[in-house]
Amino acid sequence: MTPWGCEMKAVGVAIFVIAFFIICLVTFALPGLPPGKEVAGFLGISLVDIPASGIPTATLLVGLFNGMVYGVAALLVFGLATLMPAMLSRDKD
Repeated sequence: MTPWGCEMKAVGVAIFVIAFFIICLVTFALPGLPPGKEVAGFLGISLVDIPASGIPTATLLVGLFNGMVYGVAALLVFGLATLMPAMLSRDKD
């Protein structure tokens, strides 16, 4: 099975989704977790503390940005970890 098979893509998607939700939940508890506020500032999005379902919208946006950033980072680490053995075995041949 090659590292780019359908099963590995499904595992990669699952890793991204799990990391996204975990980081979103952590950010709701710790709203100052970087880099969410910095990403919002870079994109020119003003963070307003109007509550939506009891959670300030600024915290929701920071959580979404953090989930995306850390989810992509987790996916990158997974991708490199699955490709590295294939690359090393190819070099030995």
